[in-house]
Amino acid sequence: MTQAGSREDRIKQDVADLHRLGYAQELFRSMGGFSNFAISFSIISILTGAVILYDYGLAWAGKAAVMIGWPLITIFVLAIAASMAELASAYPTAGGLYYWASKMKNKNWGWWTAWLNLIGQFAIVAGIDYAAAGFINATIVDRVTGGVLNTTEIIPGILNGQLVTMGVILAIQLALNIAGINLVALLNQVSVWWHIVIVAIVVVFIFLTGKPDQSGLGLFDIHPADTAGSWNNNLGFVNLQYGAASTYPLIVAFFFSLLLANWTYTGYDASAHVAEETVGARTASAWGVFLSVAVSAVVGYIFLVALTTHLPDLSTLFPSTLDATTTPTASQYYFGGGVAVVTILEYNLGQLGDVLAAGIAIAMWFCGLSSLAAAGRMLFAFSRDDGIPGSGWLKRVSRTYRTPANALAGVAVVAWLFSVVAFIVGTGTAIVIITAISTIFLYAAYGLVIYLGATTTEWRDHRVWSLGRWSKPVAYVAVFWVIVLMILFSFPTSGNISWPFMAGTVVLLLIYYFGWARSHFQGPKVMGADAQLTELEREFEHEAERLGGASPA
Repeated sequence: MTQAGSREDRIKQDVADLHRLGYAQELFRSMGGFSNFAISFSIISILTGAVILYDYGLAWAGKAAVMIGWPLITIFVLAIAASMAELASAYPTAGGLYYWASKMKNKNWGWWTAWLNLIGQFAIVAGIDYAAAGFINATIVDRVTGGVLNTTEIIPGILNGQLVTMGVILAIQLALNIAGINLVALLNQVSVWWHIVIVAIVVVFIFLTGKPDQSGLGLFDIHPADTAGSWNNNLGFVNLQYGAASTYPLIVAFFFSLLLANWTYTGYDASAHVAEETVGARTASAWGVFLSVAVSAVVGYIFLVALTTHLPDLSTLFPSTLDATTTPTASQYYFGGGVAVVTILEYNLGQLGDVLAAGIAIAMWFCGLSSLAAAGRMLFAFSRDDGIPGSGWLKRVSRTYRTPANALAGVAVVAWLFSVVAFIVGTGTAIVIITAISTIFLYAAYGLVIYLGATTTEWRDHRVWSLGRWSKPVAYVAVFWVIVLMILFSFPTSGNISWPFMAGTVVLLLIYYFGWARSHFQGPKVMGADAQLTELEREFEHEAERLGGASPA
């Protein structure tokens, strides 16, 4: 579904829409519909979330985590994506959710939505690139150098080789993002085909030449693989004891396993965040949000089924659990950094499995590149309305490349520091802490705007992508699932102490809100009358031409 008219006509309409929302066309509008879809598809990245947390799902529910959990989560996430797509088509602006909430209700709802979304964005960049660093070290760097970079501690208890590699990855991604949206859009398109080709090779070769399943787990049985794990959650002021996954009621264990699928399905709001750089933004952003989930659902399930039907013996899959003399301090399966998917590929495909594992590492890098792009737009948009400390610096747009360079740099630095703190606090469970936080905060923001969409009406006159009479029922289903997520993923599984962080963050936000934001934050600002906005755009275009950067849209 596209808007009628030539590309130039659609851009003029996009700019006019943006003017009505109060903003000038500061960023460079050049992304097509496929590029808009590609950024969300790359962030969902079935070769990132589904790979990182595959052993986590296996530990809690066995094969049912994939065979039942993935399609079940897909239904709820499609409802969430469809509801968000409607909103994206009504308000095509960077920052997306923050602006939607402000306009549907008021600035206060917008402020809370912005912070929830922003914290989730910081965490998802951190989670993706921390995992990418681990995979790149394990599948590429260590095999070249012969070292064990992930476990090498540069500063004991504070900084390891994985965090160093993550810093390098973020620096490269930052430079590419600053260099312009055209380059990022091209890399996102490459990312789509990279993901699909890797999945196709894995599926075809595993089904043709893969070895028999040796796990002993039923295909659709809820059978937690973790039977010996236990851990302490000692925070000083409280010491909580947790048993192995198999000690929980099966339905509870199954619900915990759903983090595997639901963290994979995060970040698809990216299509809305890059709306100001998309041609035909109303329809392209809406379809980008929805189709990125729908396509990922099909491709991801095929990929996961191939892995799940060809597992090695679990003692081979997780060799670190064979030392019976050591009392486990955490789950035997998803604690300590072992990568189950790499072992499955090696078991079935030998050396080809090693090559494909390196391909997955590169896919994770693409995922991080896209996630940084989306998070940078979110931070830029909120800063543009002076919603965050340092807004004056963060909202500056590169005159050469017309990208939110300072906001992108801010996200990269915070994401890396976030991972350092998670490593200091959680060591081996750092990735579980980060993924839980990103899932909860992002979905809290999703739930807020969908709830506002279901309970307000004015925005419906502006949408061009509509669910019709199903709009409200679908929205309420989406809100229901978000509430379930808030409860489910706040539980400290695997020694995951993300809940104290989340509780502390909410307390700090409450203090900040009542101490300053409630009386001083003004919400979305109008940058000027139409003529003033046009003049500002001309200045950007002339400056970019003079400096040899992005040409006018």
